[in-house]
Amino acid sequence: MGVSSVYLMDVLAVFALLVTVHMWGPRAFSEPRLRWFRAVAVALAAASAQAVYRGIEGGYPDPLKGAILGLYPLFGWFAATWFLTRPVHEPLRWRWVLYVPTCGVLVGWALHTPVVAAASGLYLAIAAAFGVQLRYRGNSRLLLWTLTGAALLTALTSKRGPLLAVVAALSATALAGRPSGRRVIRWPVISWTVATVGVMALLAFSLSGRHLSDMPVAGGLMTRLSSSADVHTEAGANVGLRLEMWREALRMAWHEPLLGAGAGHPIELTAFRPRANSGSSGPHNSFVGYIYYLGWPAGLGFILLVAATLRRTWRARHHPVAASWFGATVGVCVTALTNVAFETTFIGLPSWLVLACAYALVGVDRDDGGENRTDTEATGRRKRLIAQRAAVRVGTTGRSVARSPGAPAPGPYV
Repeated sequence: MGVSSVYLMDVLAVFALLVTVHMWGPRAFSEPRLRWFRAVAVALAAASAQAVYRGIEGGYPDPLKGAILGLYPLFGWFAATWFLTRPVHEPLRWRWVLYVPTCGVLVGWALHTPVVAAASGLYLAIAAAFGVQLRYRGNSRLLLWTLTGAALLTALTSKRGPLLAVVAALSATALAGRPSGRRVIRWPVISWTVATVGVMALLAFSLSGRHLSDMPVAGGLMTRLSSSADVHTEAGANVGLRLEMWREALRMAWHEPLLGAGAGHPIELTAFRPRANSGSSGPHNSFVGYIYYLGWPAGLGFILLVAATLRRTWRARHHPVAASWFGATVGVCVTALTNVAFETTFIGLPSWLVLACAYALVGVDRDDGGENRTDTEATGRRKRLIAQRAAVRVGTTGRSVARSPGAPAPGPYV
């Protein structure tokens, strides 16, 4: 929900995995579609264990938090195995869960509770990706509800990263889910009427000569964007600080390229004191974070896993739900580029669940040259049925009339 005191996603996900262990447990080590994900998850767990040990030994601040770096990939692997025991379309029955992110923003606004913008933005991006796919099927409720939540979050926090994640998820899903026979992207987000009204309202506001901060909903965000280039402002200094943290983290990672700096290792930045070491949340970039804490082998393995997931979901984009998983993964990656998406609570677990289930559910089949394998057992039954029909026809006519499944049916005799 994006409220820092409520780790709802973590609690529900872990509890669901424990309850359903009898379903996914027997397949966890035997599922061939997850062999590479399983290997990376186990490697990250081992690398995280040594990083936590070195962090405790070195007295770094909060080294136990680094256990998330290796624990959540394992949870993702388990969840992906459980997903593969379910029918492909069953997750659509649980789409009511995707209404929760906007409810969380509304609750935070009504109760004046601080909202973690990165978490809410991530949840809204995931919901928006599936909302676009449902919009293609004629159901606009989830998409409109999610866009309402994104607008309210923008008005409350004026953060750039969360809105960028939502927009990226929307755009990626629309791009992947467009009809293959058209060259023009079909944008299902808003109607032309709403777009025209929005442009006219923006034009009228610009001609009124009022300040950007007075703009409804997006006033704070526009002010923040306009001051991003000024290093003397908070918005501009925040950008420069993150860039320096990434450079310093990568530079320090070369001192321990195999094992990393260790969990909780602080990043020393003298140019940005006193803000540089005010928190212990890491370099605010998950890809840099894995390299920095766990070493280059673990970090590159993580990056390749994310790239493989994007590639698999894009190749399988004509699958009924693949476009949504592609868009959700893009939203997670955008959050990971600007925040601690994969290595902190209540943001990391949803990110790993999306990555793992997208990798598994729409993985490219090995047997048919790039099509999705939705159900291996169903494919086997279909092949056996074709063989049985061919055998019956041989016994009836005395000669074999079996043909390959892809061959054209014989036409009428002339």
